[in-house]
Amino acid sequence: MARFLNNRQKATGEAPGSLIHLGSQRIEKPKLRFIDYTPEKITELEPETLEECLPYLNKNSVSWINIYGLHDAELIQKLGELFEIHALLLEDMLNTGQRPKVTETDKLMIVIMKVLNYDENTNKLHADQISFILDDNYLITLQEKEGRHFESIRDRIRKGTGRVRRKGADYLAYVLLDTIVDNYLINIEKLGDLIEKTESRIFADKQPKNLMQVMYKHKTEVNFLRKNIRPVKEIVHHLVENESGFISDDNLKYFNDLNDLVMQASETVEIYQMLLNDQMNIYHANMGSKSNEIMKVLTIFSAFFIPLTFVAGVYGTNFDNLPEIHFKYGYLYFWLLMIAITLGLIVYFKKRKWF
Repeated sequence: MARFLNNRQKATGEAPGSLIHLGSQRIEKPKLRFIDYTPEKITELEPETLEECLPYLNKNSVSWINIYGLHDAELIQKLGELFEIHALLLEDMLNTGQRPKVTETDKLMIVIMKVLNYDENTNKLHADQISFILDDNYLITLQEKEGRHFESIRDRIRKGTGRVRRKGADYLAYVLLDTIVDNYLINIEKLGDLIEKTESRIFADKQPKNLMQVMYKHKTEVNFLRKNIRPVKEIVHHLVENESGFISDDNLKYFNDLNDLVMQASETVEIYQMLLNDQMNIYHANMGSKSNEIMKVLTIFSAFFIPLTFVAGVYGTNFDNLPEIHFKYGYLYFWLLMIAITLGLIVYFKKRKWF
């Protein structure tokens, strides 16, 4: 399957808003996790159905519903019915190749992003889609599979440390988004370390035979990063503007800080992309320079042999009346002439600084 665009064959010809999962099934059975909290207490459940969460949704607490698994269309349809989410928005959440975006309705704000994972065994990035559905007092997250990205946040909620228990659902959304963006920077750092190490290999006396292949692979991963991170700038900029009021004024400073992190991540990706382009250009220039050096050596050798071949050719002719052919010391003079020509060329080349 292509990494940069999902196969949409299953959705071809279907009506807009059809709930069709586009992507790979990443978990055998969908799973729900639920946390409801106030500054004083916390309730944590693993419900079987979404309806079990509804009694906890009130204005006096913050609720976080986490859904793992996007392949169950019935569950997603039930989600849309219970929380009044339009089918077109649900369709975007089921399309795991959806470009990161933010959408607002009268009641909800929906953010679709990617969580990136770096496989150090294959030096390859993988993206999992995550969707946020934000209301005044609850947050719903939909993920392709279970992961441990947010376990530290759950621990903070359980222990009551930090601000999260004293803030609203918008602050919980910020904390989750901040974790995702921090993960972007971690993955950029891992890939950037490999890219920077490649530079020393370009100038090594013995270059690895697969160096160009390695650089091209890094370039592919940087482009994959760029594809998934660049739209996040638009998302966070929209959140900072906060025209709809889903984010409280008190929490805007945190989203401004998040905007700085996203800008840093995006700019770093651009820098590594330019660095890779420079490395490829230097590699080609270096290879061209080495080829020129080889041609220079061969040209110098040929310059030595051209006059020597001429002299040998003259005295190798089969004319009977060649004057020096019967000379007693002809062979010795022949070699002296060869040596004199060679030494003369060496002196001439050195004066011209050709070697």
